[in-house]
Amino acid sequence: MGRGWGSLLLLCALAEGASADSSDNHDDLFGCEHLYERLWPEAPNSKRLSLSMQITDELTELGNTLGHHVNTLSNETLSLGFDGRKRRAQFRVGLPEGPDRFLTFKVVGDIHFTQGRARAKVTLEVGVGERVLRLDLPDVEMTAAEYHGDRGVAIVMPVYKREF
Repeated sequence: MGRGWGSLLLLCALAEGASADSSDNHDDLFGCEHLYERLWPEAPNSKRLSLSMQITDELTELGNTLGHHVNTLSNETLSLGFDGRKRRAQFRVGLPEGPDRFLTFKVVGDIHFTQGRARAKVTLEVGVGERVLRLDLPDVEMTAAEYHGDRGVAIVMPVYKREF
């Protein structure tokens, strides 16, 4: 037991002797503060993303890669896009656009995921030639549901909506 205290005092004395010329701080107990700072420096202040943000970014990239392949394989008929940080997804179903197309048919949706719900804003475009009819459909909310042990999706679509 005496040997441990002796080693500590010798270590502190050496540390105080080494730092005596740089500072005259007498509040430091046995001069060990400088030794402590040198042996155990602070953890680096990192600007890295948290693990959850890294996972979100990786899943977003995976979803967008899948969306790119779906778009290519469907000959521009289906399109998917994701933004994990904003909790949004975009989809488009319809005929590919081009100067030689006479018919227009498109369903475009923007989905926002929040509080266990998915709220979709959907637009339908139908047209012949230069005439295009655009309909903004009512917002649709979807939530997970269960009925007598069977899982499903509950879809809520307002019939009448008033805003104040």
